[in-house]
Formats: sequence, C-alpha cells, structure tokens
Amino acid sequence: MRVAAAEHGFKLTTLEDVDSAEPREVLVIADTWDRRVQRAVAKGATLAVLLSFDPPVLAWQLYYDLEKISARFAHTFLWEGARERVAPITWFHPLYAPVPCPPQRPTGLPWTSRGFLVAVHDNHALPRHVSIPRLIAGLRYRPIARERYQARLRAFEAFAKRDDFDLFGKGWGRREPSVAPELHAAAVRAYRGEANDRPGLLAKYRFALVYESTRFPGYISDLILDCFFARCIPIYSGAPDIAQYIPPSAFIDVRQFQSFPELERFLVRTTEDDARRYVDAAHAFLISPAFESWCAERFARDLVEALLHLRAAADANGL
Repeated sequence: MRVAAAEHGFKLTTLEDVDSAEPREVLVIADTWDRRVQRAVAKGATLAVLLSFDPPVLAWQLYYDLEKISARFAHTFLWEGARERVAPITWFHPLYAPVPCPPQRPTGLPWTSRGFLVAVHDNHALPRHVSIPRLIAGLRYRPIARERYQARLRAFEAFAKRDDFDLFGKGWGRREPSVAPELHAAAVRAYRGEANDRPGLLAKYRFALVYESTRFPGYISDLILDCFFARCIPIYSGAPDIAQYIPPSAFIDVRQFQSFPELERFLVRTTEDDARRYVDAAHAFLISPAFESWCAERFARDLVEALLHLRAAADANGL
C-alpha cells in the first residue's frame, strides 16, 4: 500500500504522524469511528476509506452501527456479507484477504512422506461473560453472535485420538473460561508448538483443518490459500458462499459429511491419485484470473484508486 500510494503522490502514515500536515490534505483510512478519527476530522481531514479485515464476531461495534459509520466515508472495503448493511451513499468494495503474488510455493514432501492431518490455529475464544451491549447487538444482528471457536475445538477433539493429527499455534497453554475442560484437553493432546512458517509447515501434511472463526458471506481468511500454496488439501468450514470464490474441486467441504467419523473415513481412503486431483484444481485456481482478487498488489491498487477518486472530486470542486 505504501509503495502504491507513493507512486501517485500520497504518503501513507499514521494519524499520530500527521500533525504537521495541512489538515485539508489528509485523507483518513480507518476501521472505526473513534476519538482519534473524530479529532482528525475536526481539524479538517477528510474521511476517505472505511476498512476492516475483522468479521462481525470480532468487530461487533463496527458492524452493529455499520450503516451510520459507513455513511461518513466515501468508500467502504468490507467482506461481501456487509454489502446489504452499509449506507447506500458509500462506495462498497468487496474485500479479499490480500496475499503475496505470485504465491509462495514451499518445497513440499511427497504424498507418501507427508503427515496425515494438521491444524494451524491460535487459541482464541470469546470470554464466558460478554458485555450486555454485545449480547443485545448479537440478538439484533445475528452475525455478531455467530462465532465458531467451539465448532473448531470439536473438530480438534474428534481427531485428537489419532497420533497423526498435529495442532500448531499460539496460546494453547491456557484454557479460556468459556471452553469446556475436555475440549481444551483434547486440543492440548494434539498440540505440537507454534507455527513460524505456516506454508512450510502445511507442506509437510496431506490435509489441514481450516475452520474460520465465523460464518459470514465472503469472509475467507488466507489460511485456505496457504494450503493451496503448500499443496496441502484444506478441509474447509466457514464462508457459506465459499464456492462462489474458490472452485469446490480444490478443497474438501465439511458440509458434505454427516459426522466426523464419516469425514475421517473419507480422508483415510483418499488415494494419492485422488489427492492429485485436489492439488491440480488448486493450482489451476492459483494461476487463473480469479485469483488476482486476492493479490496484495491488486488490493493496494484498488485502495489507491479510491483515494484518487476523492482527489479528483476535490480538484473538480476547487478544494
């Protein structure tokens, strides 16, 4: 973003570092409407882009007041599920998780030398006691309450009995109060440490559990893409419209199975030839025009174009 902005005469910086700038020359990119943003606007800055990579289950205050907040910004970059909730006067841009392009391709192990199953997730769960305002917000806008951390833990529990299921991530040394002791104990049984090189780690396994933190249209984290880079077959549970973004032939959809034992039997019976079809489909997707939407350079270009649109409008009005 910084490089793309500089090519068009913009300097990307933080609000704390713009005190010396002429306020009317400042275009604000923000993920909320807080006091820092309000102070910048009071000094004469222009609200340019509302941008958040968090889904409603995390950025719940933003999504609860989204129509009111987005109405203040000329452009809004959010996940597709937010489209119907943003103000009609803002320019909506569907968001994709930006990744490097061309994608990194770690040297993976042959199929016969790979481990069976891996999960790479940090230990995140909502606290047992959430605030009353959040509870009310979740009742009025259901995606705020639609967290799937417990579903992720139940998947870990289902495979933790296997010696060839490995869990990596941060924070598994503690149990969140909202998590049942048996669920946390199952995760700890499979825990093998932190993951400093996620694609390189995935390249050592045949399959990976990819459980998003929520189900929200368009919210697809970069974990499934890392699986593709590593030639590891993702077992996906998350965005209900995943097939509109990624070919179903490139991943295993959890929704196709009635139970974890049924899923396990399917994985065990998957042959190397079967796996090659998944991997080839993922590779075809990565080299197709459809993958360009995830490129970091594409995201940066779209964001800068939004800023250029605002600058052109200001110039046309003599501002």
